[in-house]
Amino acid sequence: MSHTKINFKNIPVQAGIISNIINLDVNSHSCFYELDNLICSDQGVASLVLRVVNSPIYSRGNVVATIPLAVSLLGYSVVRSLALLAFSRSLFSQTKNALFRLHIWQHSLLTAIGSQSVCEILGNTKLLDEAFIAGLMHDTGKVLMFNHDPTAYENVIKFSLANNCGSIEAELKYFGFDHCQVGLEAIQHWKLPDRFNDYMGTDISRPKPDKLHDVVLKSLSTANYLVKTSGIGANATNDTEDQQVALHIFGLSKEISAHLTNEMFINGLMENDTYQLCASI
Repeated sequence: MSHTKINFKNIPVQAGIISNIINLDVNSHSCFYELDNLICSDQGVASLVLRVVNSPIYSRGNVVATIPLAVSLLGYSVVRSLALLAFSRSLFSQTKNALFRLHIWQHSLLTAIGSQSVCEILGNTKLLDEAFIAGLMHDTGKVLMFNHDPTAYENVIKFSLANNCGSIEAELKYFGFDHCQVGLEAIQHWKLPDRFNDYMGTDISRPKPDKLHDVVLKSLSTANYLVKTSGIGANATNDTEDQQVALHIFGLSKEISAHLTNEMFINGLMENDTYQLCASI
């Protein structure tokens, strides 16, 4: 693998906490205690987690005032996903660049929610939180490239939109490497599980045939594509027929493709309470 010029020593400390959360052993007797400590290490993150937990989408009529109570009510996996969302948001919040906020942060957030929704539509409720995390983390390489050189990455976004090309082509033009390469290096530096190679280190717009059976990757690729074609992460397209052909390539049935390409699907993602709470940074 070609090495990039990203200095991982300059990555914000939250990135290390993100990796610690992902690597927590769910079967460990101490995982709840460890998760509580990680979330509470940043008051802003803890506050956001509790805000989301108390929103209508998660609230069950109880006021949740502590992280342990949130875990007991919602389960470890849900709270872990929300913690990753909060820490990721803190990384994105370091910039007010409008293009970055729309095409990277809001794209990542909608892709996470969309990936979870597609996973549920595909009938695999056990992997909903994994699908959410995959969507949230898939563009981590872009975040790191932007932090490394904001001006150059703003040019990447502008070039990609102006020429209607993929981000990888634009990244190679301005950096000489792409976000997939950076994602792979981040996985190594943060010691993330191998499955993150498929989320952060590959071009999910071009799914490999041998990966089409993977429900999380199928959900991720689908959500990423739908959010981009809605105009968040790329230029919008209104050609429903082309969209349905693309989703068929991802391994989706005609019936599911028709449902997902209805504009009400994207509208539903944008009306999601989590998106409404976290989109603005």
